[in-house]
Order: sequence, then C-alpha cells, then structure tokens
Amino acid sequence: MFLRYIIAMALAALAILFGIILGDYGPWYLSWFLGTGFMVLVAVSAGVLFEAQEDAARAARDPGESLDVSSAVDAPSPTRPVR
Repeated sequence: MFLRYIIAMALAALAILFGIILGDYGPWYLSWFLGTGFMVLVAVSAGVLFEAQEDAARAARDPGESLDVSSAVDAPSPTRPVR
C-alpha cells in the first residue's frame, strides 16, 4: 500500500513538473494528444465497419461469385413488410 502511495506521489509530482515546464502550451498539447487518440479510434471503427459490410456482402452472395470493393459496400437492403 505504501509503495502505491509513493508511486502516485511521484506521478503527481511529474505531472506538476510537466505543467510548469509547458506553461501556456499545456492545453494545446493535451487537446492534440486526446484528438489524435480519438481519430485513431474513429479510423479503427471505420475499418471494423467496412469488414463487417464486406462479410455481410460475402454471406449474401453465391459461393462462386467474386468479391470486389464496389460490391462489398453494396450490401443488400432489408425488405420492409407490406402493410
């Protein structure tokens, strides 16, 4: 428990030291860091979505038919019930 306290105090001191060194540039670097991480998450989720669309298109197609990029994004639309 005491070791965790020492580690937390060292991290807090390091954060204060960085704040003093960066001065007015601190918020800019923080937003840059957070924004870069967010854009990486958006890019990864777009890749996962594309793969899911590609798998859905492959499952809806005949086994012998080839798969290209234009047909991968054109997944069949669901049918609506007739009223």
